[in-house]
Amino acid sequence: MSRKVSIVFHSVCGNSYLMAKEFYEAFRKQGADAQLLRVNDPNYEELAKEFAVAGQYKKEMLSLEEAKVDKLLDSEIIIMGSPTYYGNVSGAMKTFMDSFSPYWSEAAFWGKKLFAFTTCGTTEGGGDMCLNAISIFGQHVGMTTVPVPSNLLSTQNYPAYGLIHYTGDYSNLRPGREAALAINEMVERLLSL
Repeated sequence: MSRKVSIVFHSVCGNSYLMAKEFYEAFRKQGADAQLLRVNDPNYEELAKEFAVAGQYKKEMLSLEEAKVDKLLDSEIIIMGSPTYYGNVSGAMKTFMDSFSPYWSEAAFWGKKLFAFTTCGTTEGGGDMCLNAISIFGQHVGMTTVPVPSNLLSTQNYPAYGLIHYTGDYSNLRPGREAALAINEMVERLLSL
């Protein structure tokens, strides 16, 4: 029986989407029953005007199913990714996280595994705090957060809280080979738990 995995992301410029898509493809390659869901963003059109790269994956992202909490209930592993805004998750991701409230009292997500990723302009942009926000959220709804092992890739260091891809000041540095290697390695480890 294949493992049920949900990858939930928010993205404006496409970088978080590309990471989420890499997770999705890696899980599918390993035989998992994975779904890729986007967080609703009522401000997407307005935000997208601020970045030249924002339109590149717009149609692709908007064609994906919108994330709803009840679609995650049968998942064993939940991957959540958000761009870092002011050292935190995006407003759209926070709204999605807040929608878990009705499920909190019944501990519907207790014991599910949660892994976080983010995209962030620079190393000083607070990406680790964004990952921490996702982890703290997961703990409050009963999920078990999975850290990045210190030996994930010998060529790269990551914070324990999750994976970060640095996009540059204009969000135009797309995730590449290193991000794909880290994601694929992390997927193997998540499925081994």
